[in-house]
Amino acid sequence: MDNYVLIIGSSNMDLNVYSKKLPSPGQTVTGGIFKQFLGGKGANQAVASVRSGAKTVFIGKIGTDAYGDQMFSSLTAEGIDTNNIIRDPHEASGVAFILIDENGENMISVAPGANFKLSPEEIRVYSEIIKNARVLVVQMEIPIETITEIFTIASEGKVIKILNPAPLKPISINTLKNIDIIIPNEGELYGLHSLLGYKALDGIEGEEKILKAAKDITLYGVNTIIITLGRKGCVVYTSETKQLLKVPAFKVNAMDTVGAGDCFNGVLASKLSEGKSIETAVKYATAAASIAVTRRGAQASMPYKQEIEERLNQG
Repeated sequence: MDNYVLIIGSSNMDLNVYSKKLPSPGQTVTGGIFKQFLGGKGANQAVASVRSGAKTVFIGKIGTDAYGDQMFSSLTAEGIDTNNIIRDPHEASGVAFILIDENGENMISVAPGANFKLSPEEIRVYSEIIKNARVLVVQMEIPIETITEIFTIASEGKVIKILNPAPLKPISINTLKNIDIIIPNEGELYGLHSLLGYKALDGIEGEEKILKAAKDITLYGVNTIIITLGRKGCVVYTSETKQLLKVPAFKVNAMDTVGAGDCFNGVLASKLSEGKSIETAVKYATAAASIAVTRRGAQASMPYKQEIEERLNQG
């Protein structure tokens, strides 16, 4: 296989409850509707990538339980290369409990299970697959030492290396030097800025604050930062331009924002694998995410290539 997108990360079963409002601590909210969906940031991004037209390989660790069986068969049915998924007989597959209110906002609690058992030693077995990928995407629902190993291996090849720092955790400066593109949301951007030892961005607001944080982070070797801003779209900062490129969101009625960021990441990787520019890839990804938020579920909400192109053509 050549010119493929490689996603390394998590696969979860999402147990969703849709209700009028999100509960406060100690509060019970009744009258919700329960739905079960396949999720996990890595698997979600793999589905978004393959549906938008890219050859896609997924590497992750799941259990040998019923949830793991469903994950494996569903990803295979999507057309994703699942030959390198590891089945762990000693750990349960990852599970996410997700509460969603009537505005599509959510609260998530994850029991990572087998995802957190993906080790650096196991990853080394896939060195050639990593180095020969066109685009690599990694998230942070797997151990940080494994993430470090992945990018160390990838730096030996010509792969475009992307980190989605979610959920955010400390990452070494040496690892940052091996990454080409980081895709945080606004909170993750400021969190990463703080983790790198920078002073708080007090007294700065809006675009100026985003620009300052992005500029500081690129001093550690990352070339491009794409900051997703939900309903506001996203902004792109590169170390060459030293400016923010704004890409507005499409106006839609959001039903469920779970997986929207994963949709953005997967489609962006897909379009970069086709040789498209960062700006064009971001526009595709923004259009795709605007479709995903109008549907329930994570992987189930990911749009197909034709739908994304139709949305783009609508302007």
